[in-house]
Amino acid sequence: MFLSRVYVQPQWVFDSVNAQKLLPLDDYVPGAVLPPHLSPFVEEQEGDYIPPERQAMLERESVVEQEVFEESLAAEALQDSLVVPVIVGPGRLKAPVDESKVEQREKDEEKRLAIMAMTKKRKKLYDRIMHSRKRKRSEVRKLAEKRKTYEEQQLEQTAKKVKI
Repeated sequence: MFLSRVYVQPQWVFDSVNAQKLLPLDDYVPGAVLPPHLSPFVEEQEGDYIPPERQAMLERESVVEQEVFEESLAAEALQDSLVVPVIVGPGRLKAPVDESKVEQREKDEEKRLAIMAMTKKRKKLYDRIMHSRKRKRSEVRKLAEKRKTYEEQQLEQTAKKVKI
């Protein structure tokens, strides 16, 4: 008689529902250290602290999206191979210009001029917004440092257990 039963921790059910897909069972077997719970109600914004587990999950999703995108490009390439190529004649040689640097310089100049043109009331509001962003960045940096020290402590503890 063949049993196809696998026992898992209850957290697997909730994490699978939150992720909207079936997660691997290896992390949720009885006696295993469970992965941290990732809340489905948190939407990360630019500059927010993202736990490494969430980052890994986002990277897996982006890999799948990238594969789908590459397949669609391959299909388009087959269609484009039927198109006759355009022949370009000789032209003048221009010095290479890094367009990203030029665009960044223009954006910085526009931003500086916009700040100068602000009224005193709006400038104070802008300064408060920039201050809160700076505080948020420092909080993210502190959380990342805490996570790093925690992981180092965990490695030290596992090394001590192995030596014993």
